[in-house]
Amino acid sequence: MKRLLGAVTTGLAVAGAAFSVAAAGYPEKPITFVIPYSAGGSSDMLVRGLQPYVEKAMGATIVPKNVEGGGGAVGISQAVFSSKPDGYTVTLPSNAIFGLEALGNVPWKHQDFDTIARIITEDYTITVRGDSDWKTLDDFIKHAKANPGKVKMGFSGFGSSTHVVAAAFAEKFGLDFQYVPYQGGSKTVAATMGGHIDANTHHPAEVKSGVDAGKIRVLAVMGDKRSNLFPDVPTLKELGHNWVVSQWRGISVAKGVPDEVKAKWEDAIKKASADPTYQKFVVEQMGGTVAPLFGKDLDAYVKEMADIFIPTTERLKAAQKK
Repeated sequence: MKRLLGAVTTGLAVAGAAFSVAAAGYPEKPITFVIPYSAGGSSDMLVRGLQPYVEKAMGATIVPKNVEGGGGAVGISQAVFSSKPDGYTVTLPSNAIFGLEALGNVPWKHQDFDTIARIITEDYTITVRGDSDWKTLDDFIKHAKANPGKVKMGFSGFGSSTHVVAAAFAEKFGLDFQYVPYQGGSKTVAATMGGHIDANTHHPAEVKSGVDAGKIRVLAVMGDKRSNLFPDVPTLKELGHNWVVSQWRGISVAKGVPDEVKAKWEDAIKKASADPTYQKFVVEQMGGTVAPLFGKDLDAYVKEMADIFIPTTERLKAAQKK
């Protein structure tokens, strides 16, 4: 047994040394960026918008790869558990990882992989069909209360952050929605525009095209201040509801990626975040806020979000079993 353990330890040490040596020249080949949702959604938009700035900073090719399914579970699992800890496969974490964990939809916890950067933050919205009679949030809430279980609320995958936020919104306002999951934000928004569902909680960038076409209407945003994309739409706080929830998106890799690789990503994100053109893209097209965060500050932020989303999701899971 001692010989076996010795051999394993030696093997791990050799492997670690090999990764360390390889990391010195990182990146030496294309990097796969797994987007755990469908094409056209805000995650997809962010990765493809960030791509040229990271490529310039790193001197490498970034290859976006959409791997949808399970509210982000399939893509994230593939990126951080089916790849080597060498930095050549990365993915985009968000509040969704906490919902997946709390619901037991995945065999991992968010501490089982390394999150090395926060990139941006975004708002959630309450968005409804454009032909509905709900002109204000109050109209929507009154109708939902008068028709329990009849308003169809869509979101991006069972256990996703948009699912948790929709359920938490219903809990706060005493509403009973009929929940309808879709694989990705673009499909949820399309279903809203097509009248298959009544509302969704998706991000400004995902609903903007539908709003511009007059097919959907944003009643409120859940962030601390109004969205740059919808300056005429009030926040929940402005409407007298002291409730603020925002999304975040970052960079995650397999556990054990060398520090040299993490440093390269940190440098690339810092350079991208300082670029005026990229800043304009995030604000005007994503409706988000450039908000890079790293190291201990990032760890504290991730814990703060986990402490909000995981207990909320666990309560929802328990309620569904009753």
